Amino acid sequence: MKLIRLIASPVLMYILAGLYALILAVATFVENSYGPAIAREYFYYAPWFILLQLLQAVNLSAMFLQGSYFKRISKGSLIFHGAFLFIWLGAAVTHYVGVTGIMHIREGETANSMMKDEGAGMEKTSLPFSVTLNDFRLERYPGSHSPMSYESDLVIKSENESPLQATIRMNKVIDVDGYRLFQSSFDPDEQGTVLSVSYDRPGMQLTYTGYFLLFVGFVWTLFSKKSRFGRLRKELGEMKNNAPFCLLFFLILSGISSIQVLSAQQKSVSSQQSPIAAQHPLVVSQLPCVSSLHAEKFGSLVVLNPNGRLEPVNSYTSAILRKLYGADQLNGMDSDQFFLNLLSFPDEWGAFPFIKVDNKELLQRFGRDGKYIAWQDVFDADGNYILANEMNTIYAKPASERKRLDSDLLKLDESVNIVYRIMQHQLLPLFPDGNDSQGKWYSPGDDLSAFQGKDSLFVTKIMDWYIYELGNGVRSNNWKEADKIVEMMNVFQQAKAKVPTIDNRKVKAELLYNQLNLFFWCRLAYLILGGILLFIACGEIIADFKWGRKLSGILIALLTIAFLTHTAGVLLRWYICGHAPWANAYESMICTSWLLVGSGLLFARRFRILLALAGLLGGIMLFVAGLNHLNPEITPLVPVLQSYWLMSHVAIIMIGYVFFALCALTGLFNLVLMNLLSATNRVKLQFRIRELTLLNEMAMILGLFFMTAGTFLGAIWANVSWGRYWGWDPKETWALISIVVYALVLHIRFIPLLKGKTDWCFNLLSVVAILSVIMTWFGVNYYLSGLHSYGKTEGGDFLLWIWGLGVCLVFVLALFARKRLNNYLKIKNNSL
Repeated sequence: MKLIRLIASPVLMYILAGLYALILAVATFVENSYGPAIAREYFYYAPWFILLQLLQAVNLSAMFLQGSYFKRISKGSLIFHGAFLFIWLGAAVTHYVGVTGIMHIREGETANSMMKDEGAGMEKTSLPFSVTLNDFRLERYPGSHSPMSYESDLVIKSENESPLQATIRMNKVIDVDGYRLFQSSFDPDEQGTVLSVSYDRPGMQLTYTGYFLLFVGFVWTLFSKKSRFGRLRKELGEMKNNAPFCLLFFLILSGISSIQVLSAQQKSVSSQQSPIAAQHPLVVSQLPCVSSLHAEKFGSLVVLNPNGRLEPVNSYTSAILRKLYGADQLNGMDSDQFFLNLLSFPDEWGAFPFIKVDNKELLQRFGRDGKYIAWQDVFDADGNYILANEMNTIYAKPASERKRLDSDLLKLDESVNIVYRIMQHQLLPLFPDGNDSQGKWYSPGDDLSAFQGKDSLFVTKIMDWYIYELGNGVRSNNWKEADKIVEMMNVFQQAKAKVPTIDNRKVKAELLYNQLNLFFWCRLAYLILGGILLFIACGEIIADFKWGRKLSGILIALLTIAFLTHTAGVLLRWYICGHAPWANAYESMICTSWLLVGSGLLFARRFRILLALAGLLGGIMLFVAGLNHLNPEITPLVPVLQSYWLMSHVAIIMIGYVFFALCALTGLFNLVLMNLLSATNRVKLQFRIRELTLLNEMAMILGLFFMTAGTFLGAIWANVSWGRYWGWDPKETWALISIVVYALVLHIRFIPLLKGKTDWCFNLLSVVAILSVIMTWFGVNYYLSGLHSYGKTEGGDFLLWIWGLGVCLVFVLALFARKRLNNYLKIKNNSL
């Protein structure tokens, strides 16, 4: 009996799950340092790790089968938790019974076998069918090397069946005799294809059954009165005499699930006067400068960027200025003015310090204060590039051996090359070749021999003429001739651009998007209005502000306007890019900020404090998105992201992130309230703390449901794209860690040692647990590498210090809160 009680113990569940999450976290860093093969051998596929997962499954089953637990748990919760047993069993069947391999075929050749990885090496295995590759096609985004799509025309022959002709591409699977074929890769010469082959019918059936049960258990739990969620809803409703409180959550589900109005890209303009202007006011004022009105006309032209996307010159030059200077404006000049100034007056502007350098040692080497150097600083008196030998040495080093100074020099070298190419007219692809089937566009400084006749005369002469007229415009302030030349370029583009064609409506929409800069104003509104609303809400809780409700109504109305503005920006970006705008780290920040503020508005009538906190956090997220660490460019989707699974997987996970953010905000506010307890407000504040704790737990249950569902939708996407559900990629692994962490927080009430401290501990952990989400969302991009590296960003060291400082402050706040609670608990006991 003691053994049975131990196996079914929630304490054992905590130990096993906590150990599991810790091991997974360590494994991701081992993989980053020593490679995936080592991580799989010593962690993910090691016998001891599989045994640990088996013990967790046994512990979960034993807890359900034990009488006391079985009677108390609701059917919805039973189904939800039981679904994991099916998923574990399906994973075991896939691991031990499933077959995976690689099939390499050249055009015109036939293969009837695949190569399997048997650990000790690759082994050839025969298949019950043969595959002939008739043709392989790789489509790139026009004028670029970025793959847009790749596909293979196959003829598949099975025994006793007629040949099957089929085309396979990324996200399109072919099923043959229970085997599934996936487009995996291709040969460099584009004459051969690499297919992934998978046989996993039993494991897939079990796994998908588990996913289905997850959904059933989720819905059942939300509507059941006997579930933990139902009991919390009832208690919270009784505290306010408002039984239908659950409608607020269902509004969230219905409102947020229309997530097709989501996520936005912010082009946060740092419009403050630059530090360079303060250091060099006379130099700046004396430099020749192109008119802003003419620059606006130039910015409305179209270029084909290196990613193969047609975009306004304004978007293109903004990306260049951010790369060089670290902001969207330089001393009040927009990016189009800067680009034309550099193009037209290279000598004058080449002496001006606008290339950002973060390394103080490099700045001192060039004799510069502040953060910037000039392009001419890297050349000696004879015009020689003084970094040439140093750069050759760095490029000869393996990437793993390069130091921080080496990385900073590489970034500086890249910036110098960008400026050089602008001055040489090689970084402005304005001219489409109407006869090129691949849709190539040329810069004025490129080899223009592909153009013939009048087109050749136009593209070879127009830029010199244009630069001459820009000089005249600066001297005479007459821009008519320069305006005419821009119009001539526009006419040429409209006539010659065939692949791809120019969508003038999208070009105008993108120019409007850039000009309005909606997310910058939303950021200001969220921070200011959220801060004022927080002050009023706290005053109402502590000091009974009588005038707070009327003023709060005005603030909520203004926040609603800001949210609608945010929504307009999201929709505008969605229209411009042609797909759901949440394909990278920047876009996910905008999306989550939008969701967070929207969720706060749904709670505004009853919990204004949540709207205040959501507004503040939404503003902070937009502020972080506007920093130069995140790239706000609109970019084409890589082939694997061109799937409807992207929308559902990312959207649902982000809803989970929003709920977890609300939990962290609520928990933090509760810790503050605990520190404000006094003899006069104890009853009122304890009531409010309990009320918000109930809300916190309900939000966490919803967050865990959505996070789990989104993660397993990602597994289905991976199965459709690559033929496997789980590859132990660091992003996947940390998503699983987040699920485990929040599951542990939700079950702390089962720990006997925390009796009487549950509310305090739960609120503290709801704040600390958000670190696992931050690591999943951004930390993986900063500190680890993997399949999700398309979202990779910079600046991880700085954020690490912020996270560490934040955690320390939260724990200090929690310790003082615990001390204050203990004092009032002693007073209460003495009075009894």
